[in-house]
Amino acid sequence: MNIDANVQKILFALLGRWKLLVVFLLIGVLLGYVYTDHFTTQTYSSNVLYLAQAVDNRDEMDDQSNGNNNAENRISNTSKMNYVQHMMATYIELMSTNEFYQTVADDLNNQYGSGYSAGTIRGALTLESVEDTAMFKVTVTTDSSELSYNIARQLETSIPKYMTTKNDGLVKATVADKAIQAGAAESKGYPKKCAIGGAAGLLLAGAYVVLRTLFDVRVRSSDELTDKYNIPVLGSIPSFEARNNAIQTITSTTSKKGEDK
Repeated sequence: MNIDANVQKILFALLGRWKLLVVFLLIGVLLGYVYTDHFTTQTYSSNVLYLAQAVDNRDEMDDQSNGNNNAENRISNTSKMNYVQHMMATYIELMSTNEFYQTVADDLNNQYGSGYSAGTIRGALTLESVEDTAMFKVTVTTDSSELSYNIARQLETSIPKYMTTKNDGLVKATVADKAIQAGAAESKGYPKKCAIGGAAGLLLAGAYVVLRTLFDVRVRSSDELTDKYNIPVLGSIPSFEARNNAIQTITSTTSKKGEDK
């Protein structure tokens, strides 16, 4: 059987089992809803936005000249911005190390008398640069509104201090937008997870139908027989089953009428 015939056969099989596909789709959506409702923890987030600025340092960055040998060469604000943008990924990686997480945990514990570990900080933080700017954002997400806010507030101090010590003061970070305590939990993501469940159910049902169709060796028509074995069909034996059933029904009805008389 050629590829087109196989594809056609699979499409007809899928259309023929559309009820099964719909059932599995609904089951997947239901399972996604149940999982989200019972196994997804509500979370709270606080964000801090930082502005990174390059400090004037001719020994490290000055590559411009104003044409006056006696005048001091100073990099332009544009050059500073370009430098910071170029190095942004490096600074974000520096703040994704165990050393940084431990530093924040120590600062937080000293501030609030708590006992949080570096692993707690690692699991709570998400760092990302703001595209085409010299800014980056840190998002703190935990299952406690107060904890997320406390970590975010601590980062307002810890991150600028950490960056200064790591780059010898070449780049400094200042808080552009302070953290705000979350007043409500974030959405559990019912639509997304239900959609994923429905897609998984549909895929599972579709795979079952396709595999069953491909491994079905039964010949259902003379055309399939010709395609499969490349031999002509000289004749076929008609099915008398339906006719025999009809005759039997008529005979039974006639006999019943005779008995009633």
